[in-house]
Amino acid sequence: MNIDQYIKLWNQASIHVLDVQHHFIPYEQYVSPYPLPENGFLYTVRGHALIHVDHTAYPTERFHMIHSGKGSILQIEVLDELLEYYLVLYRPQLLISNSNVYALTDHHYVLDTSYALKPHHPVIVHDKIKQLQQAWMHIHPLQEFQVRSSFMQIVYDILEQLQTDQAQNPTTDLVTQAIRYIHEHYELPLTIDLLAATLECSPRHLARLFRNSDIGQSPSDYLIRFRIQKASELLIHTELTLQDIAMNVGYQDGYYFSRMFKKYKGLSPIRYRQERRQQLWSPNMTSTMSDFSIVGSDVHRYSDNDSQNHTLSGGTFIMHNPIRRSAVLMLLLSFTLLLGACSTPTSSMTPISEGNSNKQSASGDNATQGSTRTITHDLGSTEVPAEPKRIIVLEQGFTQTVAELDVKPVGVADDDKPERFPQDTLAYIEGYTSVGARSEPNLEVMRTLKPDLIIADTSRHSNVYEELSAIAPTIVFKNDTANYKDIMASTRAIGEALGKSEETTAMLENHQQQLAKLKQSINSNQSVLIIAADEEASQSFQVRTDQAFHSSFLQAVGLNYALSDTEEVSQLMTTEQLLAIDPDQLLILINEDDPSVLAGQKDNLLWNQLKAVQTIKAHEVELAKWSRQRSIPALTHIMSEATTYFQ
Repeated sequence: MNIDQYIKLWNQASIHVLDVQHHFIPYEQYVSPYPLPENGFLYTVRGHALIHVDHTAYPTERFHMIHSGKGSILQIEVLDELLEYYLVLYRPQLLISNSNVYALTDHHYVLDTSYALKPHHPVIVHDKIKQLQQAWMHIHPLQEFQVRSSFMQIVYDILEQLQTDQAQNPTTDLVTQAIRYIHEHYELPLTIDLLAATLECSPRHLARLFRNSDIGQSPSDYLIRFRIQKASELLIHTELTLQDIAMNVGYQDGYYFSRMFKKYKGLSPIRYRQERRQQLWSPNMTSTMSDFSIVGSDVHRYSDNDSQNHTLSGGTFIMHNPIRRSAVLMLLLSFTLLLGACSTPTSSMTPISEGNSNKQSASGDNATQGSTRTITHDLGSTEVPAEPKRIIVLEQGFTQTVAELDVKPVGVADDDKPERFPQDTLAYIEGYTSVGARSEPNLEVMRTLKPDLIIADTSRHSNVYEELSAIAPTIVFKNDTANYKDIMASTRAIGEALGKSEETTAMLENHQQQLAKLKQSINSNQSVLIIAADEEASQSFQVRTDQAFHSSFLQAVGLNYALSDTEEVSQLMTTEQLLAIDPDQLLILINEDDPSVLAGQKDNLLWNQLKAVQTIKAHEVELAKWSRQRSIPALTHIMSEATTYFQ
């Protein structure tokens, strides 16, 4: 197929969308051959199938696009439990002269050509097809226009891919898909949890891919920077109010948007607007004006959230007059501030912190009641309420500690998998609000909870510390990369921050008594390693070093931990490297839905030479209990197991 000629035909055609169908076909259900009544695009979104178009068979998985013309015989053979697909039927009408049509069709350059491809940006295409179907379901004159528009956007993506690589390249990597999704959806309340779910990967995996790519930053930071870039354009080229601009770039809270803007641009939004307009309109303006360095300016091919309608010259503004609304909002803000100045200390207005001192009051209802205390943590010192009532915890181990001290958090970063908590902890904190993944907590949800204290992790959350501190006083300690000594220290500090110092001391004393009993009940003359199968390399293992929490705890018990490292908590090793260490005991971390490592390695000759494997001292243990749950209460759950393993 000559792609250039094919594109030329699309440019010369008038297109009428005739039907948008959404089908589900169960496994083993017979589907009769179906002659296409019009040209059509078939897009699979779930399941495996063998799709026959005339005499050509297309093996398909999810996210495959097949095009064929009117009269083609379509037959579908479902290969697993369920096939889900969309079928969009359309009729092209060529608007060129008969001679030109003949010249094209004589060389088979016709719009009913059959072909298949796997879109480079499958999630984007899926999203557009869903929008197309929704518009089709509520058809009226304006929606009819949207149907044509959405359909042509899908066709554009297909033609662009055909022109680029003749549909032979593999699916674009997740980072590229994520970036494009951000560019097309930044104005929505998009979170990294939602982005990862859309791309069907974990937030942590997506964050790792971003940091290891040319982007070199987290997806959360990329999203924020892109939103700030778009906000910068709106500040310069429109008269929108700050709240309107915030809403246009995905922020519901204009106050929070202003703080984020100042952090990334160094100026408040109003000051930025004034200075950049002076530069833009100055007769001596140089070419140094460009601030928008994150990506090119031609991000949106089809629309830009109708921001082009809001012009400096007072062009069409459908919803309201921005200048009038701005004046009204300023009047209301002034009146609110006046009331706030006269109110009692129980006002729910959120005071603004200055610089990095982090001595702000919290934004919760009880934030300004009573005295405060200063807590020293990994990122400095923070004043917290003497008796915090609305606490958000962003690490599982810290959540266990808080629950053990009889404090119920209002929000928890649970990775949307609460079942990974110990049952006693989960039962106690029941009723909390999930704030998303530990690696990328949902700041929007956190703000709505009005916390008066946030407890965060050093390695995961240092990069968003200022954003967290803008929500509530935030204390940060090692957990993800903490050793046993670190957790002992952070437990004391958290207890102090909660006003539970006496209870914390009692908990730690009880722990020391249990530790002493464990030392007496085990044979300490043994070496041990904790390992986990690597997610991305089937014959490699993540091996915990003596810097990791559970490893250093085993050392504190008196065991010989077999891998030392002064910095890292984990090392990637092959089976050969494990054999070189050859510990007496192996603890193999298994997630609740992971396959057995012992079963998977049973035919590995090197694995079978390991001393622990030969002596049946290679034990599969729960990853949650022996790795993810880094807290003093968590150790109570593993001490009985340790007694069994290390007799």
